[in-house]
Amino acid sequence: MSCSENSLLKGIKDKQAQLDSLLEGGKAQLSSMTSKLNELKADLESFKPELPNIGGLQQELLGLAALTTPEGLAAKIAELNEKYGAKVPNLSSLISGLGLDSFPPSISISDICDQIPNVEEKPDGTIKEEPEESKPAEEKPPEPTPEKKTAPVEPIDLDKYELNKDLLKASYEISKENLGIGPITRVFLRKKNNQKLLDLTWPELIAEIAETGGSTFDETKIFDYTYDDLQKRRENFLKKKNAEGKWDFVTEGRVFAKEYNLAKAYAASVGNPMANAESFTIAAQQWVERRKEKLKTS
Repeated sequence: MSCSENSLLKGIKDKQAQLDSLLEGGKAQLSSMTSKLNELKADLESFKPELPNIGGLQQELLGLAALTTPEGLAAKIAELNEKYGAKVPNLSSLISGLGLDSFPPSISISDICDQIPNVEEKPDGTIKEEPEESKPAEEKPPEPTPEKKTAPVEPIDLDKYELNKDLLKASYEISKENLGIGPITRVFLRKKNNQKLLDLTWPELIAEIAETGGSTFDETKIFDYTYDDLQKRRENFLKKKNAEGKWDFVTEGRVFAKEYNLAKAYAASVGNPMANAESFTIAAQQWVERRKEKLKTS
């Protein structure tokens, strides 16, 4: 499945952003939300000819936007877990972390393409993870003029670069998993409220790695909203649930560096090569650079 964005994809994203805005209006915007969902469904229908004939996990998750009832959404997610769960063991937590199991699902094309493995169903019924699409090589930059002096660039140790990347990915999943089963589950009695609290907390992991790597939450464009918007949603939620002062999103959510260092220490204790990864700061800087390059080509 291709995750490159075209005009139809942009239209879907725009309508999703409008739907998110309408959701904040509550029941008063129910009619508008229904209309916007129908528009989104129509766009997804028109998009079908551009998708491959074989089934794919990323494709099916994008299709969740077309579902019109909570029951239909729950049934579809159960079907996807049964179908792809063996190949993607943490699929349930990934779906939950992306807000896809709450009706209506929060569809973010970039998040799905970035965080969900490219697993597809072959014509013979087998499930296989496909390699990511290769991107066209960039043109070679012009040689610097003789009179212009540039500072020497320290070469990247490619082995450590890959180790940094692997350890970063592993500790990211551990961080989200621990948030979901840790203190956050004891804030409210209702599971639904704790899930909402988790959804508002884990984006702090992105803020942490972005700032450590020399960027900002907004510049990474991982989400369709700004950090200020996130803060407002958090304040409104705690106020609505009469839970102000009971949860510090920044303190509780910024555990990425801690989990990275713990994972690195554990790797050393069991002789795993990821013990040779570099510091979280270096790994974060490399992540920011990869994200910038991805945004240039998207």
